[in-house]
Amino acid sequence: MSTRPRSSTKGPLDIPDELDTPSAASTTSSGKRDSKSNVLPFYPDKDSIVSPRDNPPIQVNQSFSFLLRPEIFHPLSQLEIPLPFRSEFPSLLPGQSLDSALLLLNDLSKSGHFLPAAHFAATILTSNLIASNDYSTIFSLLYTRLTCLELTGNTILAAQESKALEDLNSVFYYVDATPAPKDGNSEESPEKTHLAPWPLRVVAVRLQSIGFGDSRRGISGLYELGLEARKHIMRPDIGPEEKAMWKGRLADLGLRVVNALVEMGDLEAARRSLASMAPLSDDDTRGLHQRALLHLRIGDIDSAKRLLSGPSSSSVGILDPLLRMAEGRFDDAVADWNGVLKTYSGTDDEVLIKQNLAVCLLYVGNLKQSREILESLIDNHSSFQSLTFNLATVYELCSENSGALKLALAERVSRHPQSEHLNWERPNGAFKI
Repeated sequence: MSTRPRSSTKGPLDIPDELDTPSAASTTSSGKRDSKSNVLPFYPDKDSIVSPRDNPPIQVNQSFSFLLRPEIFHPLSQLEIPLPFRSEFPSLLPGQSLDSALLLLNDLSKSGHFLPAAHFAATILTSNLIASNDYSTIFSLLYTRLTCLELTGNTILAAQESKALEDLNSVFYYVDATPAPKDGNSEESPEKTHLAPWPLRVVAVRLQSIGFGDSRRGISGLYELGLEARKHIMRPDIGPEEKAMWKGRLADLGLRVVNALVEMGDLEAARRSLASMAPLSDDDTRGLHQRALLHLRIGDIDSAKRLLSGPSSSSVGILDPLLRMAEGRFDDAVADWNGVLKTYSGTDDEVLIKQNLAVCLLYVGNLKQSREILESLIDNHSSFQSLTFNLATVYELCSENSGALKLALAERVSRHPQSEHLNWERPNGAFKI
């Protein structure tokens, strides 16, 4: 008996290709669809806070007062932060306007003060400055609060607070995006749009799965977002730029599913999910890096090698030394990192390359050179958390006075310029204090 070959199927996180040819009506994207989706970047900034008030939002009758209750938001502490990095928590001034408060919040995030920003976002949310139906400002502030908590290592608090959003797939969060025709004769049902911005919905999926203690809730939530992204991609009136945006979001969701499976400890499912992803385009170096790093994270070194040896693997030499490290070949990795450093000297990647080189030198027993490299990075005002943690580890291994050295390291870093790309309120753990 002959068998029919299995039909090709697509899951909700696969990018559809049946409508890749733009239609005649797709030269411009709809201005009303998902108008808030691009408002919020990963790091809170001026656009994420002020622009929702610059654009007239959809008028809604829903009350979001259930998101403004003070008991939702946890008090924040700086006890686990070294003294040089502690900052005063701001408060609302008498008679201060909402616009002024939002600008102050923007200044906090621009200077990397994410913990005070998280505190102040909650302060604004629980004040009388916001109307209960001003959903755009409420969601923007909630996004700022949750992401700032994550950036400062307070993910558990963010997870608990995200539960206040309840079911983001509820019809409560959807409104008609298109006005009903005046004659009332249209047979098409009005299009629905989600009031919450896309970045907040993506962040809330993971946080709520942690908050409710249900890891599979996070997987299903990502797939539901994937189904919605596919619907947008397949709209006949979608423009090329908007389609590319939704395809990017769909690809991002696929990677988040793999990360969620890794967090669950289901490495085999994560491996299968990675293997089922569509091939990358030749110019998608970033996507190649992401997938290769995920393969290494789950311990699938062979798959990472195959990926990096494929036709789209040009300009990925920076990952070759990581393969040597994953295989425990640290002597070879030292040579590779030195070679890569010559190519990437003077680029943004130089700091990470030098740090990885220092780590390899530590593993081969060359503590002196490892310490010199890491301290030179500190002298050049590079001070992200893994760098200070690694240098503190070197201090522990090469000195009996490591405690004083680590305290001095914290003092040195506290004199560095502040940046929106780095959390300023570093925890004690960043220096192993």
